[in-house]
Amino acid sequence: MLTGWYPVFSYARTLEQIELAFELHQFDHGEFCPDDAVGMTRLNSTYLEFVDRTFKIKGMAATAMSAAGSIFMIAVLVQVAITSLGMEDDVISSLIGIAVLSVPALGFPFYFWHVHLRKDLFQYTHYPVRFNRVTRKVYFFRHNGPGGVVVMPWGSPHAFFHIGRGGQDPNLRDLRCHLLDRHRQVQQTFTIGHFWNHDDDIREQWALICRYMKDGPEHCFDDPLDRVITLSPRGTLRNCWMLVCLMMGTTLFPLRYTLMFPIYGALTLSRWLTFKTCRAPVFPPELEAECAIAPDDPYALPEPRFMAEFASDPAIYARALQRHRERMLWR
Repeated sequence: MLTGWYPVFSYARTLEQIELAFELHQFDHGEFCPDDAVGMTRLNSTYLEFVDRTFKIKGMAATAMSAAGSIFMIAVLVQVAITSLGMEDDVISSLIGIAVLSVPALGFPFYFWHVHLRKDLFQYTHYPVRFNRVTRKVYFFRHNGPGGVVVMPWGSPHAFFHIGRGGQDPNLRDLRCHLLDRHRQVQQTFTIGHFWNHDDDIREQWALICRYMKDGPEHCFDDPLDRVITLSPRGTLRNCWMLVCLMMGTTLFPLRYTLMFPIYGALTLSRWLTFKTCRAPVFPPELEAECAIAPDDPYALPEPRFMAEFASDPAIYARALQRHRERMLWR
């Protein structure tokens, strides 16, 4: 689930056999029904944009537990220091005790920060990946500074797309791209969209990308009711709640307002606070100029104010349920 953060992606290496076995070819995406797998944030006549896999776990359980543990350890240290120094006993002994306690009390927060929190807090709300069908380029966002966007030509032999496996849970899948040098050594790795637990989720997402780049926005969906953006990357309280509901799955969903509300509520608050520390990604002006869209673009899909906003349309909701049932029967 946390793949890319830990374990980190490994570089300066050759492609592994399992990566080669699950390569995704840019001009042969099979007969899968295109689907954005709730990872698309923009679609228009110029470009298609996705979040990366870290968006789904931003501010979730690992962040909540790491932050809570750090705050607790520091609070204990402060309380012990105040109590010890306020007593009339030997001050030297009190200072020694505080010094000994400070090792784990400060060591654990430092460890949590180094391993996880620094990758989630004070970063970016998301790391978009943009597919521009006009310039035939793929833009991988890293940061807002100079050189913060990696650009590769669509169809380049140096961009290796494949179905990636989770580092902690090998049953999880994601759409992954390795950028290779001329010796076919992995130099950088990017993910596109969320992680899921089935290859078909990734292949459907890949089919959408390939059909968009090949045939355009008017032909990249099989059904007009599929032409909907579900995900909103805004860090609002409502969006955080709905993403937590998505992450927790359908089994616990009926209990979200009752037995499981403390967990749902805590994760929602943690995600919301995490987003408050982060800044929005900004593409450089020259790249935004390359990705300019016409004001009256007929294929620009409306971007939701909140997650699943357009599911209130009965026809769209019924189509989503139909797609879900078809997937379950097929699998």
